[in-house]
Amino acid sequence: MQKFLFIFFILFTTAISAQTNTDAQVVIEKKARKWDTLKYQKFERALIVGLYQQYRTFNIDFEQTINRDTLNLSSHTYSTEIDFSGAAGVVLNYDKFQLSISQGISPPSTAGGKGHTNVFGLGLSVGDNRWVSETYFKRFKGFYNSTTPNFDSSNYNQTKQYYLQPSMVTSLFMTRFMRFRNHEKYSYKAGFGCNYRQLKSAASFIWGGSFSVFDLKNDSAIIPQKARYLYNDYSNMKGIRSVNLSANVGIAATIVIFKAWFIGGYFTLGPEQQWRNYNLTTSYRTISYIGWSGTGRVSFGLNMKRFYMIWAIARDYNVYNSTKVSATTSSYTANTTFGWRFKNKTPKFYEKFMKTKIYSYL
Repeated sequence: MQKFLFIFFILFTTAISAQTNTDAQVVIEKKARKWDTLKYQKFERALIVGLYQQYRTFNIDFEQTINRDTLNLSSHTYSTEIDFSGAAGVVLNYDKFQLSISQGISPPSTAGGKGHTNVFGLGLSVGDNRWVSETYFKRFKGFYNSTTPNFDSSNYNQTKQYYLQPSMVTSLFMTRFMRFRNHEKYSYKAGFGCNYRQLKSAASFIWGGSFSVFDLKNDSAIIPQKARYLYNDYSNMKGIRSVNLSANVGIAATIVIFKAWFIGGYFTLGPEQQWRNYNLTTSYRTISYIGWSGTGRVSFGLNMKRFYMIWAIARDYNVYNSTKVSATTSSYTANTTFGWRFKNKTPKFYEKFMKTKIYSYL
């Protein structure tokens, strides 16, 4: 995890250390104000602080197509178990930069035989009304097999205890880029950020792409003992790493009522080139494959001049199929965010940064 934190540090500090360029300031001021001010408002010189409560789940579905399965032992779903209090976090925003950090809260007293999952998340959003780059890191540790009744019904019926993998860890590092066709009238960050306010309803087409690294590790075989004979060479698989590069398109829209209440959403989908490495305990197997990835989000809330509150729901999924074993990851995230926009003067170091060429590209 340290290397991902280091990447975040580099992304956040490189721009600040750039040399100044006065000519670039003239260009950026023209670009920054190229939108319909009757459609949305930007809070340019405000320090925005928000607190949020988050409920997040993550599922991994495994399926084998090597052998005929008459006992329904091929399908296995590993899920996270997080008490409803989930994770708590803080979001900080200034101008084109937004940083968010979340950490799982203490585990519940009982989890219905599902164990508990430790959660950590870190996100950095850079961009304005034209485009947005979202970089984030998510980590989950501790899973339970929700299909336990299929392969261990006698024990489950007696104890109601699921098959647990407390040492299983998944992590995802992703950088996603989105360009908005109708950025003069539609603001993505009004519904999924905190420094814009959509005043009238609008929509936009999206095109973009992403780079991600998905990592799954366990200290033993992932597939339960009673089902391993069906998986042949993959029976003792205890890890997957996939480096992914995708391109996608989609659409986004926001409906506004009384210039304050809103409901918005977007959906993207596209092909994804995946370079995978399977840890089979005694050997490794490398595969290059083309899969699919997509994202869907919905948000609604109240966005005023100073105060805002946003409820957001997100659904992300990736498909890692092959001719023998397939794995599909999906995540569900629900956020409740409350925040306030504080008026303040632009710091001296940031005034210098705004005159650089790097800022003009953001």
